[in-house]
Amino acid sequence: MDTLLIIAIIGVAVFVGIASKKFYDKPYILNFGIAALMLLLVLQSLIMQPITVLGYIAIAVCSIAFVFQVVIGYRNWKSQEYKKA
Repeated sequence: MDTLLIIAIIGVAVFVGIASKKFYDKPYILNFGIAALMLLLVLQSLIMQPITVLGYIAIAVCSIAFVFQVVIGYRNWKSQEYKKA
């Protein structure tokens, strides 16, 4: 499980890096990619045993970043639809 999660984190991080260059006109793709990365980092931090103070800080910061990225991605996606119409 740990190895699969780390591979998923690396894969999403590579996707975010490529998406930042390739999908420049669609920022919501990048926002949702970053949100997925934050969610995977929260899962990785929860799996750590024992969870240290640094682990709790990582969980809190990544959870807040996840919410912000989802909200920003949703707003970008909705504004993209209005521009097309």
